Amino acid sequence: MVREGLALASGRCGVRFSERAPSNDWAALEHLGEQVAEAWFKPAGEPFRLVFRVPRNRFEVVDISQQLTVEDLLTAAAIANEQVESWRFGDEFHLGMDGSNPELQRILPPPPPDESHLTVQVRLKPSDPTAAADETDVQAVPLDKWQALEALWRSILGLETSIDTLRLSMESLRIEMEAAFKKSLTVEDKIHALQADVLQWTKAKSRIHYALPKLREYIHRATWAQGLPERKRLEEIVENYIGPRIPLPEMDEVRAQMGHLQKDRQVLFAQGNSVYQEGRGILGDIQRALSTLQRNAADRARQKRSAGREKGKHL
Repeated sequence: MVREGLALASGRCGVRFSERAPSNDWAALEHLGEQVAEAWFKPAGEPFRLVFRVPRNRFEVVDISQQLTVEDLLTAAAIANEQVESWRFGDEFHLGMDGSNPELQRILPPPPPDESHLTVQVRLKPSDPTAAADETDVQAVPLDKWQALEALWRSILGLETSIDTLRLSMESLRIEMEAAFKKSLTVEDKIHALQADVLQWTKAKSRIHYALPKLREYIHRATWAQGLPERKRLEEIVENYIGPRIPLPEMDEVRAQMGHLQKDRQVLFAQGNSVYQEGRGILGDIQRALSTLQRNAADRARQKRSAGREKGKHL
């Protein structure tokens, strides 16, 4: 990764962040004489904010060791990882975790196709407790907002419980369907079954080929749903901020992300329920077709035995 040689072109590396005046323009970040990014200190006068922007052409570097990470940008701005409270870019939001978050060392992705720069917004921990208290007062959050976020998260957890229950039911259904597909007729059923019944049963079983892939796909999606990075990030925010009710500058953004996650879970559950009902219907058709086949085969077997006994009497 880029570690040495990155420096602020303005030469202010030795100045502590709290002592830096808010930017009036972008300050260049250079590496071996090449500008690789720009920084804006304390945008809109916010004392704990820092914004980086990396031009699109910087992501065209072939040498992976020269590609940038958030840690590289922080190093260039003379800021330690431990000072970072959180950062975000695009739809991603991460907590600093006292500098231990491995995402700090992940190579940054290129900007969206319609944007010329990747913008990384960083929030630093207040070094002055008085300043932190003042900012908390400014950012006082109404009780109903905390309650709305908590209720939204509980709704997400409830949906995830329903999804997991559905996944377990679908696992059982998959096993039943595979067993139904492999089931073969007894010798007596093969001898006495009506051809029409055999065709109907075979046709019903053939639908399993279309249903099983859907079941397996849903089981896979439901299994990995809680492991998605965006879901883990929200869980961290709930545990570290929403639970203890510590104000978070990105609360509106967090609520929007929770809303997207809730909608995603609602869609996943609805899709899974549809797949489950379809599979259950196919299995029911197979079982009914087999029951009809076996019943008619047994009736024919009895009729043949009865006819044989009658013929014996006449002889």
